[in-house]
Amino acid sequence: MKELQEKLNYYGGQGQLDSIGFLIEKHLAKNNLNTFELQFGLFAQGNYYKLIGKHSEAILALKKAISLKGKSKESKTLHYKSLYVLSDIYFTRKEFKKAFQYAYLCRNKFSAAKNTNSYIITHLITGYYYYLNYEHKKSLQEFLLAEEAAKKYDPCNLAEVYVKTARIYSREKQLDKAKKTIEKSINIADSCGALENKINALRTLREILVEHGEFEGAHKTFEKLDRLVGEEDAKRRNIRIDSFEIANKTKFKEQQNANLKRLNKTKEEKLKQQKNALIALVSGVVLLIVLLYLVIVLKKRQAKTNAALQVQKEEIELKNKDLKRLNLLHQKIFTVISHDFKEPITTLRILLNKDEIVRNENKIVSSYIKAISQQLEQSDGMLTSLLDWAKMELVATVSPDNEIRLYDHITIACKELLKQAKAKNIKIENDISKDTVIVFNPMVLSIVLRNIINNAIKFSYEDSTICIEYADNEITVKDSGKGIEQKKLQKLFKQNINPGIGTNLESGFGIGLYLCQELMLKNKGTLDVLNNESDGCTFIIVLPK
Repeated sequence: MKELQEKLNYYGGQGQLDSIGFLIEKHLAKNNLNTFELQFGLFAQGNYYKLIGKHSEAILALKKAISLKGKSKESKTLHYKSLYVLSDIYFTRKEFKKAFQYAYLCRNKFSAAKNTNSYIITHLITGYYYYLNYEHKKSLQEFLLAEEAAKKYDPCNLAEVYVKTARIYSREKQLDKAKKTIEKSINIADSCGALENKINALRTLREILVEHGEFEGAHKTFEKLDRLVGEEDAKRRNIRIDSFEIANKTKFKEQQNANLKRLNKTKEEKLKQQKNALIALVSGVVLLIVLLYLVIVLKKRQAKTNAALQVQKEEIELKNKDLKRLNLLHQKIFTVISHDFKEPITTLRILLNKDEIVRNENKIVSSYIKAISQQLEQSDGMLTSLLDWAKMELVATVSPDNEIRLYDHITIACKELLKQAKAKNIKIENDISKDTVIVFNPMVLSIVLRNIINNAIKFSYEDSTICIEYADNEITVKDSGKGIEQKKLQKLFKQNINPGIGTNLESGFGIGLYLCQELMLKNKGTLDVLNNESDGCTFIIVLPK
C-alpha cells in the first residue's frame, strides 16, 4: 500500500492522470485484495474521477469506499476522507443538501493543525448550507471555526472565509461590515498572490452592492473586475505560448535524436539479418526433425487422453444429474416449510389478535397470549427473511434484470405492509413519478423494499408519515421515528445485529437488513442509512448504473 501511495503521489505531481487511472485499475483488478486495500483503491478511484470531471463515477466509487469502513485507525481515516471528497463533489455540483450531509458527518474528524484544508472546507460547506437556509447564527459559528483555523495554520485561506462571511452581513443589512470584510479578503488575496480569490471577492462585492442599490459602486467594481479577469486571461495565454515554444524545441531535438537512432538501427539490422538467415536455415532443418518426432508422440498421447476425457465426461454427466436432483429436492423442502410451517404460524397470529381473545378477562391468560403473539410475530419475520434468502440462493435460474415501473412496484410493497401501518396509524407517501422506469432484479427489489419499509414502520411513532422518493438512481425511505444509535448505525449492514425494540415494543432478530445488503451487493447495488437532523432516519437503496 505504501508503494502504491508513493507512485500515485509521484504521478499526481507530474500531472500524469492517465498513469494514475491505469495504476488504480490495475490495483482493483487483483483478486486477493483485503477490505482495506479495496477501500483504498476505491477512494483513490473516486479522487481520480473527480480530477477528470467524471463526478457520477466518483460518487459511486466513494460511496463503495465509505461502506467498507473497518475498525483500524487507517480505515477510519480513509472513511472520513471519502466523506470529505464526496461532500466537495456535491458542493461543486451545487447539490448543497447532500454536500452538507456528508460534510456534517466528517467536519469534526479532521485536525485543524494536520488537515487544515479539509477542516476549513468542511466547515465552509456546512456554514454555507446554513446560510442558504437562513440559519445565520449557525452559519457564522461554522465560518468562525474556519477563520480561526486559517488564521493559525493557513492565512491565505482567510480570503475565501471572509467572502462567505460577507454574504451573511449583507443579508442582515450590515452593508458597511460586509464591505470591510470583502476589503480584508482582497488584501489577503493580494498578499498571497491569489488572483482567483481576489476576482471572487470582487464578484461578491459587486453582487452585494447591486442587492443594496449602490449601482455606481457596483459599476466601478465591475470595471476593476473586468480588468483583473483580462489580466488573468492574458497570463494564461502567455503560459500557453511559453509552453508551446518549449514543447516545439523539445520536439525538434527529439526528432534529431530519433533520426540518428534510426540510421544506426538500420545498419545494425542489416548485419543481424545476415546472421539470422544462416541461423534460421540450420534451425529450420533441426526443427523439422523435432516436429516430426513430436507429431508421432503426440498422436499416441492424444489417443490416451481422449479415452480418459470420455470417461470423465460420463462421470460429470452423472454428477450433474445428481446435483439437479438435489436442487429440486431443496426447492421442494423450502416449499413445504413455507407452506406447512409458515402458514400455521400466520393462522395462529390472526387467531390470537382477535378482539374476543385479546379482551380475555383472565389477566394471566391475557399476558401469556400477548407474549405468544409477539414471539409468533418475531418468528414469522425471521422465517420470511430466511425464506427470501433461500429463494434467491436455491432458485435454479436466477431472475434477470427487467424494466420495473417503480411507482407500481412500491405500491404493491406498501399494500403487503398495510396492516402493520394501520396498526400504528402511519401514512406511507409514495412520492415517485408514475412514469419512472428502472432496470433491476424485481425479486430482489421486492425483498429489499419489504424489509426496509417494515423496518421504518417498526421504528416510527404512531400518527407519523413515511416518505418514499427516487432521484439520481437512489430510492430513499425516510421515517420520523426514533432513529438508530450511532454505534449500531455503522455496523447495521455489515453483520447480523439486533437493531433494537420498535416504538410499540416490536422485536426482531436483525437478520433482514443484513440479508438485504448481501442481496444488493450480489446484484451490483448497495444500501446506506443516515440519521435525519430532527428525528428518524433515511434508508437509501443505491441501484447499479
